[in-house]
Parts: sequence; structure tokens; C-alpha cells
Amino acid sequence: MKKIVIVGAGGLGRQALAQLQIDFSHGVDWVIDGFLDERGADVVPESLYYPWLGYPETFVPESNQLFVAAIGDPASRQKQLAPLLAKNAEFISVRTRCILGARTQYGPTFFGYNVSCGVDCRIGAYSFIDQEALLGHDVVIGDFVHIGPRCTLAGHVHVEDGAQIHSGALIARGVRIGAGAVVGMGAVVFKDVAAGATVAGNPARVVFQK
Repeated sequence: MKKIVIVGAGGLGRQALAQLQIDFSHGVDWVIDGFLDERGADVVPESLYYPWLGYPETFVPESNQLFVAAIGDPASRQKQLAPLLAKNAEFISVRTRCILGARTQYGPTFFGYNVSCGVDCRIGAYSFIDQEALLGHDVVIGDFVHIGPRCTLAGHVHVEDGAQIHSGALIARGVRIGAGAVVGMGAVVFKDVAAGATVAGNPARVVFQK
């Protein structure tokens, strides 16, 4: 029987636990083993009933363990997953109560409740797409991306690796969000966002550029 290890014990980790507990395969193909978190055991409350298993940096994956990435900040997610991936940890996708369009391809990414996407989307690995996000057709999302709840991405939007799109943002058709860029909460984006830029407002304007 496979055991699930959740990497990250904050709010997203607790959300991942809740979704995994109602997954169709719970108790049949796998059981939940516990959490990894770089902050230590104190971040896992007793009310979750699952233990802190160790630090991602030093943890040694077992052959019967599968991993779920549940860390909000893309840079921190990449940092904490790197030592596990180097030890051949196997990550899986979570997609509870989601509607994914025909021919959509995705890697080991987390989909929150009620995420919906159109046809022919391509979604990379180790990303986190929070609940009720709406993706149009032909959307491309890279690796280690974070998309907040109730964001809307129109057709042909391209989100590059490590970008963050915060809650309620609206991205117009064909817009490209560059690697490591940040889109503020509720922003309305009509133009491409350069790599490393932070944009906010309606219409979105650059407020910071790395």
C-alpha cells in the first residue's frame, strides 16, 4: 500500500490533507503518512492527527511513499522539493472535484476544489492551482507556478516557471506572465508581464521590477 507524504504543513498543506481525505482512493490504494516541513514539528497541530515526519532536506524517501507539494511560495517550494527530487521522490497530482478539458496534459500538480480548465491546456510540474480557478482553452502553465483562488485566465495565456498569480486576478487572452513574475490580488492584466516584475491594479501596472 502506498503512503502519502505532504510537503508543507501550513494552510495549503491542511487543504491538501482535506482533499486527500475525500479522494476516491483513500483507504484503498494509499493512506496518509504525515507531513514534511522545514520549520519543524511544532507547525503540525495535534488536531490534524498526522505526524511531522522530518525536514525535506534530510528526509529519505521510502519506495512505498508518494509525495504531494503543498507550499505556497514558488521559490520556497522549489527549495524544499529539490533534495527530495534528488533522492527520486515520486510526486503525484491531486485534482479533487475538478473539470479538466479534453487533451489537457499535466504533471504532478495540485488542483484545489472546483478548478476548471478548457481543452488542450498544458500544465507543468509542482505547481499549485487553488480552488475555483478558471483556465480557458490552450492555457500553458510552467513548473513551480502558484495560482490563487478564483483567478481567471483566458484562452492562450502562458504562465512561465515560478510565477505567482494572486487571488481573484484576471488575465486577458494571449497574455504571457514571465518567469518569477507576481500578479497582485484582483489585478486585471491586459499586457504581457516581464520576468521578475510585480504588477497590480486595474489595469495592471508594474509596481516593482527585479
